[in-house]
Amino acid sequence: MNRFLYLSLLLLLPWLGHGQILLFQGKVVDERTNAPLQGVEVRTELDATTTDAQGEFELELAMDVRQVTFEFFLEGYETTLLEVEVTDLDVKDLGTISLATMSATTQLGAEELIPTVVLDDNDLDDDAVSQDISGLLTASRDVFVSAAAFTFGPARFRIRGYDSENTTVLMNGVPVNDLENGRVFWGAWGGLNDVTRLRQTDFGLGPIEYAFGGIGGATFIDTRASVQRKQLRASYSSSNRTYRNRLMLTYSTGQLENGWAFSLSGSHRWAQEGYIEGTFYDAWSYFASIDKKLNEQHQLNLTAFGAPTKRGRSTASVAELYELNDDPYYNPFWGYQAGEKRNSRVGNTHQPVFILRHDWSFGGDATLTTAASFQFGRNGSTALNWYNAPDPRPTYYRYLPSWLDVVESPLADYVAQRLMEDDDLDQIDWDFMYYANQVSNETVENADGIDGNTVTGRFSRYVVEDRRFDSKEFNLNTNYQNVINEHLTVQAGLGYQYYRGDYFKELVDLLGGEFFVDIDPFAERDFPGDEEIIQNNLAIPNRILHEGDRYGYDYNPNIRKTYGWLQGNFNYRSVDFFLAGELSGTNFWRTGDVANGRFPDNSFGNSEKQSFFNYGLKAGVTYKFDNRNYLYFNGAYLTRAPYFRNSYLSPRVRNDAVDGLTDEKILSGEFGYTYRSPVLKARATAYYARFEDGVRSLSFFTGEEVIDPIEADTLNLSFVNYALSGIDKEHIGIEIALDYKVNSALSLNAVAAIGQYIFDSRPTADIVNDNNPNDFLNDRTIYLKNFYIAGTPQSAYTFGINYSGKKFWFANLNVSYFDNVYIDVNPNRRTEPAVDEVFPGGEQWESILLQEKADPALTVDFFGGKSFRFGDTFLYLNVGVSNILDNKKFITGGFEQLRYDFEARDPSIFPSRYFYLFGRTYFLNLSVRL
Repeated sequence: MNRFLYLSLLLLLPWLGHGQILLFQGKVVDERTNAPLQGVEVRTELDATTTDAQGEFELELAMDVRQVTFEFFLEGYETTLLEVEVTDLDVKDLGTISLATMSATTQLGAEELIPTVVLDDNDLDDDAVSQDISGLLTASRDVFVSAAAFTFGPARFRIRGYDSENTTVLMNGVPVNDLENGRVFWGAWGGLNDVTRLRQTDFGLGPIEYAFGGIGGATFIDTRASVQRKQLRASYSSSNRTYRNRLMLTYSTGQLENGWAFSLSGSHRWAQEGYIEGTFYDAWSYFASIDKKLNEQHQLNLTAFGAPTKRGRSTASVAELYELNDDPYYNPFWGYQAGEKRNSRVGNTHQPVFILRHDWSFGGDATLTTAASFQFGRNGSTALNWYNAPDPRPTYYRYLPSWLDVVESPLADYVAQRLMEDDDLDQIDWDFMYYANQVSNETVENADGIDGNTVTGRFSRYVVEDRRFDSKEFNLNTNYQNVINEHLTVQAGLGYQYYRGDYFKELVDLLGGEFFVDIDPFAERDFPGDEEIIQNNLAIPNRILHEGDRYGYDYNPNIRKTYGWLQGNFNYRSVDFFLAGELSGTNFWRTGDVANGRFPDNSFGNSEKQSFFNYGLKAGVTYKFDNRNYLYFNGAYLTRAPYFRNSYLSPRVRNDAVDGLTDEKILSGEFGYTYRSPVLKARATAYYARFEDGVRSLSFFTGEEVIDPIEADTLNLSFVNYALSGIDKEHIGIEIALDYKVNSALSLNAVAAIGQYIFDSRPTADIVNDNNPNDFLNDRTIYLKNFYIAGTPQSAYTFGINYSGKKFWFANLNVSYFDNVYIDVNPNRRTEPAVDEVFPGGEQWESILLQEKADPALTVDFFGGKSFRFGDTFLYLNVGVSNILDNKKFITGGFEQLRYDFEARDPSIFPSRYFYLFGRTYFLNLSVRL
């Protein structure tokens, strides 16, 4: 890649011009408040720049023309054009340029534009949601990225198929990607739309001034009080999506004459029941930011925010239950208790964040920004647990007609008929669980590890537990930038990150019983009579549990990371190029807070520390035919430490890391052409990315099923951990975007994303059992090569019509088409034992091995609104309708169940589960700004 870059530069250097240079300067302000506007894009046909914190800009142009047209753009403001006649070579002061606020879609954030899709299936939920919302926050002026964020968002589209850990996100100068899994917990600032609007997005492999970035680029969110629009704004929203109502209030002073600036914001989003039956939503958010400009060189900012949220969750289900309920949004997580709906899976999160930032301007064009953050709080979700009792979940496979058919039960047709006639049979029976606990009477000998201590009473057969993954995080980041001269700008950064997690279960509801016991029922089943191996906490055997007690697993992920990066940007009249490098060191280890009876010598205390040294290189070149035509090539190679979440065989009960844990290697390149003019904007990009040596950890219950029937490897497992290593992936595709301005009011746009994302290796799996230390299989080959990566449409297209009326109203209509949505595969079915004694190429062979693909789908979306001005008061009315055609058959994703019957070798016993796009939904917003 470096040889190609150097050769390209040698070829392009003779094209560099040496014409006469003319300096233009000016200042851009808000038309109403006269406040300086930072980050305004100032463009000409020859070059471009942005305004600084004082709203000022300078632009040097090699003059070969007598007239220059300047274009001023800032999100939330009307684009302004200014024509300047060149009569001499003196410095041209353009004076003060005022921008008028915009009344169109920029008045709303991404949250208002698309339906919220809730994916709530145990560990899948947080990953899936973070991916969606990550897409929302990448919206920028780029036509393709805007379409991917807003129009493609409901279909769970991920740009280039990348997971969100490949995009770096910073808030006020500190990275907010979670060290434990690389993702971003967007819910930490949910509902704070008014104060998170100012953001800079750099997608892809180009240069980034505030971070080295991942292969997906980076986003910088600036919430400082001094950059917030001066306003008092109140809004109310109504919707039939995840929440039904939202109230939001924001007050910002702007920069005051005494150097202070203040900004406050808060909101409440709620729904007694959301779009999916049995779900609810209760979310608050708060925000405060204070700035103090000490002098012309120094400015301090302190920002604090949080978003305490409780919500009833939903999950994917099998097609059989969707059909029996005649509802693609059937939700098995809830049931009636005393006539009221109660959800068993309630997410409860609140992780406040505090950020202290210092900005230092010195040495002319040099700046140093240093920021420190601290984040803490709770994150968890409730779930049912039970002991020596029938499975209470209505989706348990042995309760379904399909299973009764398999075992040739004469009750299959009767059960199917009853499920269709009585909706309550498909939901959780809370009253039954309370009854079972109230009639339970049992004695526990040697309770709490005290010989002779006997406890008798209502031993709860069913309980509700809260599965917690709390954390404390500290980040320190400093960023240096210096404009050395007209051709060279240098950026650099240093950072340190600290993460300590707290993973445990808490008993929150005994459901009418008096106590529970901290033992593992699966170990008790596998090792009857062994009083030590069944204990979750050897320090307190037979521990009696009451509501509020920790139990089960209890451990801490510990992660430390340091990094530094350096970048040089070289800018000339016809060519720009950059070079960037990053070095980092990561250490992590597990700390067990209890000694587990299954692994008494390998569960308590600190595990061995895992250490990784990593590096990254990026480079790129852009050739400018003129200020409308650009040709660019960017490339990157980097290594990345494995994430803690995927690095341990069975972190709930032991300290063992995955064998041969190594860095992930990532190679990526992009080649594209961009054209932009006042009438037409176009971009076409081809990209390639390869990931090597990835790891992934899966955990699931197998009940009494046999994982491997081969005699030498037979395992009867219950809670299985499947650690895959050596995962290679390949992403390749093209992106095309066109935006044509028919006239001052009407514009048309078209976007196409065509990709192929596949697994490109045969990884190996280590298979271990939480409940039996003697059950272990390693180096099992998983035949995943050429299977498709799931979780996103690999092809997406949209055509949009946008109209802006003269009296501050607008309307947007988009027609979109999605294809190549693949269902996530079960690696357990892509092994030799899974197809042992199955005829190759036959129907059974194909049903086991072939990957399921969802049908293509078409959607139509509308968004429009109008603004009114009464003196200094603005009124905004916005309406969005998604999925106008009410397409409820669009499968946006899904996964094969991880259970597999190795004896029958019939995948229909444990069929795939699916997520469906919401039907027709609306969003109505009314805002008043003073």
